[in-house]
Amino acid sequence: MINKEEKILITCAIYARYSSDNQKEASIEDQIRKCREFAKSRGWQVLEGHIYFDKAVSGRSIAPRESFNSLLEIALSKNPPFQYILVDDTSRVARNTREALEIFEELTAKNIFVYYVSQGIDTKTETAPEMITLHGMVDSLYLRELAKKTHRGIEGRVLAGFSGGGR
Repeated sequence: MINKEEKILITCAIYARYSSDNQKEASIEDQIRKCREFAKSRGWQVLEGHIYFDKAVSGRSIAPRESFNSLLEIALSKNPPFQYILVDDTSRVARNTREALEIFEELTAKNIFVYYVSQGIDTKTETAPEMITLHGMVDSLYLRELAKKTHRGIEGRVLAGFSGGGR
C-alpha cells in the first residue's frame, strides 16, 4: 500500500526511430538516452523490456514500422504495463498530422500518455491536441521539402549525365 506521502510510480516505454540508411544508428541510442535522462529527472521508471525502435524506416506512415506497431498493440491492450511512452521528438512518431492525432486520441482514450521530450509536450495536458497539430504540420512540411530537395538533387545528377539511382 502506498501512503499519501509516497509518489505513485510512473512506468514508461520508450520509442525511437531514424528514417534512412544515410542516418546513423547512434541516433537511436541518443534518443533513448535523452528519454532515460528525462525519466530519471522525473523519478519515472523505464521498463527495460519496453524499449522499441525502428531503424531506417520513414515516419511518413506507421504501417511499415513493426516495432512501433508492437508498442501500440501493447499500449492499447487491456492491461498495459506502462502509463507513458517517452519519445524524443514528435517526428519520431509521425510525420503527418492526421496519424499523429489519431495515435494521440487512441492512446489517451486508454489513459496512455506520450511525452515528447525535446519539445516538452505531455499528451496528458489540455493543450496537447493543439501542440501535436502544430508540430505535426511542421513535421509534415519538413517531409515534403525533403522530398523536393531529394528530387532536385537526383534531377541534377541525371542532367549531369550520371545515374539517378534505382534499378
